[in-house]
Amino acid sequence: MEREINACLPTAIAFREGLRRYNVWSEVLVARWWDGSSPRGHAYAVYLYPPGKNQLWTYDQWGSYRSHAYTNSPVMVAHAANLQRNLSTERLTAEYLQ
Repeated sequence: MEREINACLPTAIAFREGLRRYNVWSEVLVARWWDGSSPRGHAYAVYLYPPGKNQLWTYDQWGSYRSHAYTNSPVMVAHAANLQRNLSTERLTAEYLQ
């Protein structure tokens, strides 16, 4: 699924659900930003691993990246994830799916 075009949201949802089966804190993060000429968006699976540790990771089709941000700030998490993937952070907004 993750290799399909525009499959970031269903991939993030499936990844989150898989982690939750093992009692791993995880959320789906939806980020939107401006790339200089048009609006863009992406979805990440965000999780803390290993359980009981405060190590934040973001996952998408490019893999898992360790991020340094507070989980209670979706914009900070998206900012860190976008920087690691060389994506724009201009006019960045983000939220966890409910």
